[in-house]
Order: sequence, then structure tokens, then C-alpha cells
Amino acid sequence: MLRLLIGRSGSGKTTQCLKEIAETVESNPALNCFFLVPEQGSFYAERSLLKQIKKGGVIQAQVFSFQRLAWRILQETGGGLAAQLDEVAKALILKHILATNKQSFQVFAKIMDKPGFLEQLVRALSEMKNYCISPEKLAGFLDTVEDEGTKNELKGKLAEFVFIYKEFEAFIKEHEYLDTDDNLQILADNLHKAHFLKNTQIWIDGFHGFTPLELAVIRELLLYCPQVNITLCLEQKYLNRKLPETHLFYKTWETYQSLLQMAAEIHCPLADIFVLPEPRLRRFQEKPELAFLEECLVETKAVYKEKAEAIKLRAAANRQEEVEEAAREILFLCREKGLRYQDIAVLLRDFTSYEDLLTNVFRDYGIPFFMDMKKPVRHHPLPELIQSVLEIVQGGWNYEPLFRCLKTDLFPLSRRETDLLENYCLAHGIRGSRWTDGKPWQYKAGFSAEEVKSLSLKKEQYLLRVNKAREKVVEILLPLQKALREAATGREYSEVLFAFLENLAVAHKLEYWSMKAKERGALEEARIHEQVWQKILDLLDRFVDVLGEQHMNLQEFCQVIIGGLETLELGLIPPCLDQVLVGSVDRSRNPELKAVIILGINEGIFPAKVVESGLFNDEDRIELAAQKIVLAPTTEKKLFAEQFFIYKALTSASHYLTLSFALADGEGKAMTASSIFTHVLAVFPQGEIILNPEEEREEEKVVCSRPTFSYLAVNLRQAMEGKRIADLWWNVYNWYLERPEWQKPLANVTAGLFYRQQAAKLPAILVRRLYGQNLRASISRLERFKACPFSHFLTYGLKLQQRAEYKVAALDLGQFFHKGLENFYHYLQEKRLVWADLTLEEMQEIVEAIVKDLAPRLQNEVLLSTARHRYLVGKLQRILLRAVTVLSEHERRGTFRSVGMEISFGEQGDVPGLSFSLSDGTRIDLQGRIDRVDAAHDENGWYLRVIDYKSGLASLDLLEIFYGLRLQLLTYLAVALQHGKYLVGEEEGEIKPGGVLYFPVKDPLLTTQGPLSTAEIEKKVFSQLKMQGFLLQNPQVIKMMDNKIAGYSELLPVALNKNGEFYKNVQNVWTGEEFIQLCHYVEKLLQDIGSEVMSGNVMIKPYRFQGKEPCAYCPYPAVCRFDPTVPGNDYHHLPQKEAEEIWLKIRKCGEEEEKNE
Repeated sequence: MLRLLIGRSGSGKTTQCLKEIAETVESNPALNCFFLVPEQGSFYAERSLLKQIKKGGVIQAQVFSFQRLAWRILQETGGGLAAQLDEVAKALILKHILATNKQSFQVFAKIMDKPGFLEQLVRALSEMKNYCISPEKLAGFLDTVEDEGTKNELKGKLAEFVFIYKEFEAFIKEHEYLDTDDNLQILADNLHKAHFLKNTQIWIDGFHGFTPLELAVIRELLLYCPQVNITLCLEQKYLNRKLPETHLFYKTWETYQSLLQMAAEIHCPLADIFVLPEPRLRRFQEKPELAFLEECLVETKAVYKEKAEAIKLRAAANRQEEVEEAAREILFLCREKGLRYQDIAVLLRDFTSYEDLLTNVFRDYGIPFFMDMKKPVRHHPLPELIQSVLEIVQGGWNYEPLFRCLKTDLFPLSRRETDLLENYCLAHGIRGSRWTDGKPWQYKAGFSAEEVKSLSLKKEQYLLRVNKAREKVVEILLPLQKALREAATGREYSEVLFAFLENLAVAHKLEYWSMKAKERGALEEARIHEQVWQKILDLLDRFVDVLGEQHMNLQEFCQVIIGGLETLELGLIPPCLDQVLVGSVDRSRNPELKAVIILGINEGIFPAKVVESGLFNDEDRIELAAQKIVLAPTTEKKLFAEQFFIYKALTSASHYLTLSFALADGEGKAMTASSIFTHVLAVFPQGEIILNPEEEREEEKVVCSRPTFSYLAVNLRQAMEGKRIADLWWNVYNWYLERPEWQKPLANVTAGLFYRQQAAKLPAILVRRLYGQNLRASISRLERFKACPFSHFLTYGLKLQQRAEYKVAALDLGQFFHKGLENFYHYLQEKRLVWADLTLEEMQEIVEAIVKDLAPRLQNEVLLSTARHRYLVGKLQRILLRAVTVLSEHERRGTFRSVGMEISFGEQGDVPGLSFSLSDGTRIDLQGRIDRVDAAHDENGWYLRVIDYKSGLASLDLLEIFYGLRLQLLTYLAVALQHGKYLVGEEEGEIKPGGVLYFPVKDPLLTTQGPLSTAEIEKKVFSQLKMQGFLLQNPQVIKMMDNKIAGYSELLPVALNKNGEFYKNVQNVWTGEEFIQLCHYVEKLLQDIGSEVMSGNVMIKPYRFQGKEPCAYCPYPAVCRFDPTVPGNDYHHLPQKEAEEIWLKIRKCGEEEEKNE
């Protein structure tokens, strides 16, 4: 007999079933009572049943899901004795089928190895079986499909799916396995053998629809059980109407019609329909506003005019605040309304955005909770270890999987050893056979002899530690690789992998992690560690069961195991009874809720945007349905189902309902409330409504010690800024002040209120320890100090360095070009060649030899590592050749000749450096290297021109020199002038400044309106490679640099008019006296900077000049945390000045120096 129980949400359908079961147990002890519910609701159903039955009888009354019922019946009838295949085992078999038949696929070929495809394939196979669709039925459909358009696409996809489906069925038949998806079909086929069903009454509750396979089981239950009771969420007045698909109760109405049709087909008698009373008389009898809400969701109703205390509507500033408000609401309900945690649920439509937030916030608030969701294990360290080692042994020991493996903390290598290895491998490009060739890892020498000398004892000890750590890795992974390559069958591969895990003592480590998690009170985390080991063992067992005797290669084994890891999920049960349920709107089942908080009621989130997913899209499903092959609903039908999820969620609480949405997401992007929220808001204007987060009462934030402490810190900060705060917070402050356990945190907070983002001045003794008794510095170092004292301290005091990487950086290219030009110059000297006399072919030959010599020495042979980098070698050679060609033209057009390249100055340099006494009695000794000094002479003496090679953008600005931001060229000129006679090799004649220039070493990009001749291209290239800087205000000296100058020079940043004179208002030519004055000013500036360094100045004070600041290129933002919006964080603003004002101050500085002398 079929008996239907009909009622809307909250009418008491589940309660009625439990009551009837209890009464049956008491009145008829010989009758079995089976309570059939969805799998995810079985735990709460069992708990509710235990509460309902007063006198035991639990054996007589049992809770089942369809799958659990199948197990129960098949145990009785013997129809399910074959080995069962779970989702993981199916995934393993399917991956094996894909791997061994790879050449058979065209449609799936591009996607079959992508993450998620295997999961989609498993779901598609389950869907076919749940909808009673065999591979033969699909194959029959293929014969009817014409080869055209979208149908052709479906045919190709379906043909390959049918092939996989048949292969899967053949495999499990050959090996005598049983697919769990076949259980219900076998159950339906074997129910007639279960004679005890004749003495069993069935109650089916919690479903709003059934799959065809579930209907087939119900059909058999109707035939052999005395009575089957089925609840449907449906109103009586709709029973005899035809409802449209958009109707709220369409799905349950459709199910009702299917059940009636089935009963008629098998001539099953129908009992009178049991119509439950309206929800206002049951679940919502104490809260009429919730009853009114339920009625509004079914039919349009007027506004609720009474005060709706049971309904709260809230807007939160962001999701973090939304979750914190939920936590405070839970504590309020428990403390003020007498609820227990188990009476409360937090429901979500989007778990991914809230999972971490809920976990962290609820722990802070001390709220016990259980997340009703299956957790994928692929991100746990153990699956990560297995996947990474399999990728290592089959993929050639690549960097990425290797260090994923080492960082799992399951590998017997300390984190420090792992960091040492990683830093070395990144810097030297270690991969592949470099790990296993047995040769000790070394440093590669760079361009200069100094780098070889710098391989100190400390670095040798570092190399020793690196090689020792490497040996540990190789001693474990190399035998694994060898054993896996020698294995031939699935069983042998599995045994090798299991032995590897045992050798690492993985089980003991996970047991230790679990124990530590329990000590912290993280019960769910502890269970994950406990379960994941068993899941991996089950995976290997399943693999041996289904593929143990199969012959396969290593690649196939790795693909199958990694595919299996992707499908692993943990199904956790609640670790305790009294806890808040955090569940999904469409999945979670708990009919005994007094309070429900629904988060994330935002547009596009709830109701959800239903998107197509899976192997078959909507067009495929519609086309198949036209041929009577009905699959799961299309996205349009799923969208209609969203209304039913909304209805069930909003009617699941008996006493309190809170709806909330966030005004912004995690990135600060604005979000709006969804139609659900606005609809409830319109119906209940008298509810507790907070649409402006700032309206929240301060006392609501004072709920428990840890989160309240954070709010106290915020309010104390506001008080420090002069804002008025509620008196409540001073009472809260006193509360913490009186408790010893909060003394230290409170002291930290109050210290933070007076904290300013500034580093204290270093004491003199520490300065000496960091920098030495006297300061030895390069010009770039002092420029760094002027850019930001704190950045200078981190670089030269603490000696922080960025992690070296095996790649070509801009700095490396600069060094390459410098060395290339230096070698070119020395080659000419050695061979007694004149630069101006060289032909293009001769320069090309010399450059080619230089690049061939230098390329292996750049960044540990990085230029030889890949085809792309080898192409870069050709590009570097082209740039270097162009540079020497342009420099050759400079020599042809002028009389300036190089008198030195890469001239080092300072201690042990080619020439002495500059040295100054500092204000504290110490000394600064400057050192550096001048790229190039050129000289020319006439009857007035020698003129020196300093050139600096730049591979990037470079220009010289008088104001930048004035502020100390660009000091190199003028300092180099000062050194050159001081030692000019030595450089030119002449004791006679006056040494005068000729200019300071940047020479660009780059590959110019030309823009043109049309084709150009060779001569025009050369002219444009020369204009792009024109030197930039300052020159002597002497036309004759300019002509000594470019004797072809007529108007604007092709080589220099200067122009002469027809009379051979400079144009008016020219900005980049100075008199000899001005050059000398500027050099003296720079020397004084260097002296002042040195004094500041030795005074211990480490202020976090970056400059801001013409809209630029050094922070854009600084590697230390995480250290200084400079933020100009935070009080105390200010730029060192450098104002704009006119040239006249700058020269006035420079001259004034020089006059003051003369007076002091």
C-alpha cells in the first residue's frame, strides 16, 4: 500500500513519521520499521529517532539511506557478494582505461589529463546508471544522430563516452566487481527475495524528488512491503492541478504524479492522503511572523504589520564582519534566549567564500561547530607528497614537484635544510640529472677574479651543508625511482609506494599531528589527519584489488594514482552533539532547528548563478531527452529548483531567522543584496533591521574575551586620534587591566597606540660594528642612503639580500655589457689596434669572440640553459656590436680618446679614491669603478670626459644631483680630475672638465611612417643611441667630440647654430668653473651623507620627487611596512627648484667651505 503524507515546510512531516514509527514499535513489536532518508540526513534522523522511541526498540526501527538499504537487503539475499567499487576505485579503473586507450580519443584528448575531468567522468557514469541508461541504449541513439552541426559534436563526445562506458562495464564484469551505482538496480532486482520485507513498514522522508533508479526501488518496495509511507513537501490544493515548471512545488508535484502513475501500473492500493496541518500550527506556532514568511514564499501576501522579533535582517561591511556578526548572534541566542548550539545552524550557498572565515572566527569566539561538507584531501600534505614524488620519478626531478615534496613536512628534511637547497637550486638552475649525477654542486665563477676570491670558507661550509641535504634527498628518492622503474604490475608498483611511505614513518607523523591538533582543541583537524592515512591505504588497496595484476608502465601507474588522489574526499561526522551546524542550503538536513542564520544573501550568490558543468551540456541533454534518454535537469530547471532551496532554507527555523549580506567582497568590490533579502525586507518592515553596519550597538560587540579585545584595540586607536568613543570601552579596558592573563596583550596594544613607523637611531657602538671604524662606501651606496636611510641600513647594515634566481636580470645584462666593452678595449690595446680604423667585419669578429667567452660566465651559465636564452645570446651580441660601432663613430668624428676603462678607485684601486673626515671624527673612504674616461687636448690643456654605460633609461638632472640622488658621474669626474695627469700620462698641461655623459647600451626601437633606406635607419639608430648628460660650455671642445656637428649633434645632447655657438637657454652645458663648483658641492654632499650614516640615522623616510619615490623598486616593503596613509609615515618631500636657485645655493656652499678652510 502507498500512503502519502502531504504538507508544506514546517507542517511536521518528519515529526509525524517519527511519531508513527515510535507508535508502531510500541504497538506491534513484531513489525520492522525502516526510516529512509537522504544520506546526508541519516545522522540527525538516527538521533531524532532515538529521542522519539522511549523504550528502546532501536533494532526494530532502523534508519537507512537508499545505499545503506541496498547493503542491508543484499546481505540478506546474497545479491551483493562481489567486491564493491567505490568512487575512488571507479576513478582508478577509468583512469586506467583512459591511459591504455589514449590513441582512441579525439574529443577527450585535449581535456582528459586536466584536473577535474576524471571527476566529471565518474559523475557522468553515475548519472547514466541512476537514470537507468545503459551503454547499449546510448549506442542505439548514436545510430540515429545525423552528422551535422552541434549534433555532430554530441555524436563525437557520446561515441567516446560509450566506448569508456562499455570498457568499464567489461572490466568490472571480467574481474567480478560490483559498482556501487549498480547497487540500487541489484536491490530492485533482489527485493523479492527479502522475505522479511513482508513484515516491514517503510517511511521515506526528506526527498523532494527521486531518480529513476530510486523510483524502481520504491516500485519493488510497494510490491513486497505491507505499507510504504512517503512524505512530500506539497500543498493539498495543488494535487489535482497541472503546475508550471516555474512553480515552487513543481518538483514535488511531479514526484507525486510519478508515484501515483507507478502505483496504478502495479495495481498498488492507495491509502488516504495524510494532509498535515498548516505550518503555523506546528513549527511556527510560537512565531507567527515566521509562519507569515512561509506563506509569503508560497503565495504573494501583504506586508506584515506587527513587530517581527523573530526575523533579523543585516548588512555587513564585508564577509569578515558578516561572520563575526553571526558569531555574536549565536552567543546571544545561547546566553539570552536559552538555546543550545545544536539548536542553531548557519546556512550558506557559497561555501568557498566563507569556509576559512567561519573556521577562524568561530574558533576565536569559542563556538563549537561542524561543517557539513565533504572535504577534498588533495591539499593535505600526504596526497601532496605522493603526487609530487610520482611527478619527480617520472618527470625528471624538476624543481616544482621536488620542493612541493620537501615542503610537506613528511620528508625527513628540516625546513632549514629545505630552504638551503631551494635557494641554491633557484640560483643555479638545478634540475634533472644535476640531482643524481653524483658530482658535488659548486659555485660558478662570474666575470671577475674577485668573484673567485670571494668563495670564502663560509661559502665552502654553506656548500657542504647544501650537498649534505642533497644527499639525503637523493638517498631516499633515487631508490624509489629505481624500484618503480623495475616494477611491472599494479601490485608491484603499490608495494613499492607503500614501502616508501612506511620508510618515511608517515603514519607516525600523522598520528603526532593529530595528537597536537587535539591538544589545541582542533578536533576536526585531528580527524582529518587520522582519516587521510586510512584513505591512502584504501586507495592503494583498491588499486591492487582492481588493477593489481595488470601490466603497466610507470607513466600509466602515476596517472592512475594521481587521478585517484583527485577524487579522494573525507566525509566527517560531527565530533560532538552540542555544536552549531554549518551547512549548505541545498545539502544539509536537520529538521530540529530553532535558529537559522543565512549568510551571503548577495546577488549572484543566493540564488546561485547556475552554470553548465559536466561532460554533457544543456543542448546535449535536450537532444537526448528528445530521444527519451532523460538525464539530470538542465541548468534552467536547476535555476527553478533554486526557489525551492530558498523556501526550505527560510522556513527551517522554528524560532529565530537571521538573513545577512555583505556590502563588499574580500577585495573590497561592492556587492548588493539579492532579491531574497529585498523581498523579506519589504514584507517585514518591523523586523530587526540593520542596513548600515555603523548602526550596530557597541555593546553587541562585547561578547567574549578574544574578539572583544580586537574591538577594544580599534576603539583605543580612535580615542588616540581624538575621536569620541563609548564609555563602555573604558569599562572593557578596566576589565582586561584587572586580569593577569591579559596584562601582556594589553601592554602590547597600548604600546602600539604610541608606536610610530620609525626605526630608532642606532647607537655609536652598533654603527661601528655594522659599518666599521671608518666608512668605506661606493657612490651607489650613498645614493641609496639619500633615497631612504632605512633601505640603506637593510642593504649595507643587515646585509639583506633578495633570493638569487637562475635568470637573466637587468643587473646581469648591465654587467655583461660593461665587461664586454672593457674586453673590447683591452683587446684593441693588446693588438695595438685603433678603434676608429676598424671595419664592421673586424668589430663583428672581435665582439663574437668576446660574447662566446662571457656567455658561460653569466649567472651560472644561464645563457646556455635553454633555446630561448641561447637566442638571447645572439641579441646581446647584436647590442654589443651596435655599441662598439657607435663608439667607433665617436672616435672617427672626434679627437677624444679613451685613457682608461673600468678604472677602479679607492683602496687597492687603480687610483686613490676620495676621502673625507666626518663630523664624529671618523673618515669616509670612497671607492668605485669608472666605466670610461676619455681625454683630448688643445693649446689650453687636457679635457676629460667621463662616460657611464647604461643598459636602461638614464638621464642627468641638475636637481637630482643637488638633492644627492645622482652623484656617480660628478664623483667620477672629481676623481678623474684629481688624477687626470696620471690618466693622460702627461705632467704638463692643465686638467679641465670636458663633460659627464651616459652612453646607452640598448637595442633601439624605431618608429616609422614607411620604408627607410639603410642610411636613414643608421641615422635613426644613432639618434636613439645619443649620449645624455652635461658638457663643457666650449664650442671648440664640442667639435673635438663631434667634428661633423651642424645644428643638433647625432652623437651628443647638444646643438650649435650656424655661427658655431650654443643656442640660447641651453640647459646642459656648463662652464669649467661651474663643473668645478658642482664637483666641490658633490664632495661636500658625500661628506654630509657619510656623517649621517655614521650618526646612526636609519629613518624610514623615502624621498618623493617629481611624483617618483624609491619604494616602487625597493625589495623591502614587507620589512619597513611604510604606508603614507598611516600617521608617522611621511615622505621626504623634495620640492622643485629653478636652475638659478640651485646654482645660487651651490655657489653659496662653495663660499662657506672656503671660509671654513
